[in-house]
Amino acid sequence: MLTTSKTPQHYLPILVSLAVTMLLWLGSRYYFQEGFENPYKYPAKAASLTAAILMCWSVLLSTRMRRLENYFGGLDKMYQVHKRLGKWAFYIIVFHPLFLAVDRLPDISAFLGGLFLLLPEGKRYIWGHNVGVLTFVVMAVLAGLTLWIRLPYDQWKRTHEWFGAVMLLVVVHVVVVDKDLASYPLLGAWMYGWLLAAMASYIYIRFAYKKWGPRFDYRVTGIERPADTIKLSLDPAGERGMDFKPSQFVYLVVNREGISPEPHPYSIANGYNRPARLMLGIKKAGDHTRSLESLETGDSVTLYGPYGHFSDKFLTAERNCVFIGGGIGITPFMGMWHVALHSEERLPDDKVPEKLTRLHPEIIRSWKSPCVSLFYLCSEKREACFDKDIRHEITMSRRHKFSAFHKRGHRYELYLSSEKGRLTADYVAEKAGPIGDKYIFLCGPSPMMDSLTGQFIRLGVPAEQIIVEDFNLL
Repeated sequence: MLTTSKTPQHYLPILVSLAVTMLLWLGSRYYFQEGFENPYKYPAKAASLTAAILMCWSVLLSTRMRRLENYFGGLDKMYQVHKRLGKWAFYIIVFHPLFLAVDRLPDISAFLGGLFLLLPEGKRYIWGHNVGVLTFVVMAVLAGLTLWIRLPYDQWKRTHEWFGAVMLLVVVHVVVVDKDLASYPLLGAWMYGWLLAAMASYIYIRFAYKKWGPRFDYRVTGIERPADTIKLSLDPAGERGMDFKPSQFVYLVVNREGISPEPHPYSIANGYNRPARLMLGIKKAGDHTRSLESLETGDSVTLYGPYGHFSDKFLTAERNCVFIGGGIGITPFMGMWHVALHSEERLPDDKVPEKLTRLHPEIIRSWKSPCVSLFYLCSEKREACFDKDIRHEITMSRRHKFSAFHKRGHRYELYLSSEKGRLTADYVAEKAGPIGDKYIFLCGPSPMMDSLTGQFIRLGVPAEQIIVEDFNLL
């Protein structure tokens, strides 16, 4: 079952592309002095063009391209837009066949006949019509599996890959029946360009990404299994390790028989270090994560990434911060918490290359961490698998000669909802002090983040100061 975040996203380039499409279409018809005798064809055509552009955008956003990720503010935001566009495209395309057939009313049988397969009788248009019907049926089945049925991730991933066939059928349908694209050069070039970009994007993410994507070979060096969580410690298998910022995530592929080779996203639960060692925190919530129980030290894995911009505003050190992590949503905060408390690699400003300074301001001596209030939300104490890690960072910061963390303005609380009820923004404001000028970082179940976001806004926190990590694929 598809769920989408309620947080606002960037849609400007998408809206611009839709506006350009409509202008090229209507402008071309006006220039060539051509109109539809049947007025219902205008909304039918508008629906098909709009849905095609939205589908192309949706496929393009699935490529994990760096420039697109940077624009949308992180891969989690990009996937939220991807999901919304796919859903909107399906709902909008429904109007295309309906308006094409509506002029046959009130003859119900003729109206319904226009929605189903027809005998071709050697006519090109009817062949195109039948391809369109087939396209809609396949899209409806796949959309139904995505929107209303909760499948295991591996099954969902396999069915999702069939949307490439939908794009191919769309191209065939357009080529066969769409006279506008053949008659109007600007509109044709524009639409064929989008369709080719979508097909190329699908081929890249489906077939080429595994080889040409940002991949790194690692090996498992440690495994912990507290409660329903797996903590994997990973070291680079060769000289080339991944350079990551605190809070980023990776796609993990396990190279071991018996474990699905499909890439799954997991947050990095530690901060930057020169050896590029990292830890992943994984909640056992499905077949794939439970199959990771068979992992052993020394096993080979492949990581793709890193992705995410969750920590960007924290690293600017412009405002003090509140971190709220619910359940496994604590993992992206682990690296940020480490950075806030200490760093073993503080270097003089002139000794750090410009690129490294840009990526990791936290490692230079002139960088001063904002004050951080960290709230770790769990139902019961036994579920707080990272509580010891959080407290260990506090202990290690003292051993590295940093002053006590609370004296520097930091605070930490393990919040157990079984004892205190649901966390509220009022409670956070009471414990963390005035919050109107702070950055609020949220990661956890979507209902928790949606509820707290609304509460913080009602308390006067500007929406742009609330940063949400919501990497929910389904």
